[in-house]
Amino acid sequence: MNDLILAFEILLSIYKDGAYSSIELNKRAEGASNQAIVTRIVYGVLQNDVKLEYCISKITRKRPSKTVTVLLKMGLYCLMYIDSIPRYALVDNTVKICEKYGKRQLKGFVNSTLKNFDFANIELPTERNEKLSVETGVPLWLVKKYVKQYGYEETEKFLRAPLFTKEHIRNNSRVLSKEALREILDKNKANYSESAAGGFFVRNCAAVKELCERGKATFQSATSMLCAQSVGVEDGWNVLDLCSAPGGKAVYLSELADVRITACDIHEHRLDLIRAYVGRMTAKNIDTVYNDARVYNKDFEDKFDATLCDVPCSGLGVASKKPDIYLNASEQKISELSDIQYEILCNAARYTKSRIVYSTCTTLREENYNIVGKFVKENDAWKIVSHKQYLPDGQGQDGFFIAVLEKK
Repeated sequence: MNDLILAFEILLSIYKDGAYSSIELNKRAEGASNQAIVTRIVYGVLQNDVKLEYCISKITRKRPSKTVTVLLKMGLYCLMYIDSIPRYALVDNTVKICEKYGKRQLKGFVNSTLKNFDFANIELPTERNEKLSVETGVPLWLVKKYVKQYGYEETEKFLRAPLFTKEHIRNNSRVLSKEALREILDKNKANYSESAAGGFFVRNCAAVKELCERGKATFQSATSMLCAQSVGVEDGWNVLDLCSAPGGKAVYLSELADVRITACDIHEHRLDLIRAYVGRMTAKNIDTVYNDARVYNKDFEDKFDATLCDVPCSGLGVASKKPDIYLNASEQKISELSDIQYEILCNAARYTKSRIVYSTCTTLREENYNIVGKFVKENDAWKIVSHKQYLPDGQGQDGFFIAVLEKK
């Protein structure tokens, strides 16, 4: 009962207050008697939100209040996917939560809805985009965009890609070679495989956690490493990391060559994250600077050999790991982000002598190729040297976009 209440309270804070699932779980799940079940329920409800919404629309005549809707989503998810909680106990405890949160008049409604629910009796959509949306938990408007941009088969392939649960780590080359890291992983019988980026996909364990806490290794996605590598830094370069927090790419760049890096962010607490990262990894020649990437900074004019623009984005490429991303995504927000991304890229061009790397962890052209395409069309001093859209593959690859631009 207490674990169900905790899961419901976390979900309520996400749906009603816009809280982030990972932060809420880290903050509150430690008090659970069964932390694993609370985590599974929270992420499960978020990952299946579209399906649960569809079910509610089919089994209720009138949409209930947000609080009761969240409660029903939790109950329906548990009925469909969690066998360890007996049906009678789940229904009874969910009804008690309904009463606890001041919805006494709806106890009977919640009780009968859950008691009579049978997913097998719900007819799924037959139109293929709607069906894909319900079955994958991706909003219909986004499925339609993906199908238009990638075609149905490619869209279905990456939306149905299995959830990849291993982490990706790399060695801190200042203190530990890649070979030495591999030996440590072997010694501790860690479950790992090497990535194309030069790191390791690994099942998290005590040995991995200790390596990262001591700064001998760090968690960094393979696509993030590829992004930093694409800057092609050379000794003596002055490099700008325009949207740097939490600092992973800046630190990695400092290991790839003898360079001076200016790592920027608009929030002081995020600059603290960069400083902490730099300290843990004993990185050198990284200056943290408060800077709004959207506002032109005359002190940066033509100062840097290369600039990394890992711009704010919708994060749709990592939605499988952060399913609440879909709750907050909308076409309007995508449009607003596109404007921000273009402003940042235009400022970067004024700061940079030769090379810009533009990147996002998203999968929509509106935030990716459309931005750099518009930029080179309107700025004929620059050209696109390369660009690549990575799509989630269920084997560790996130959705990510990398474009390299150079002055002609």
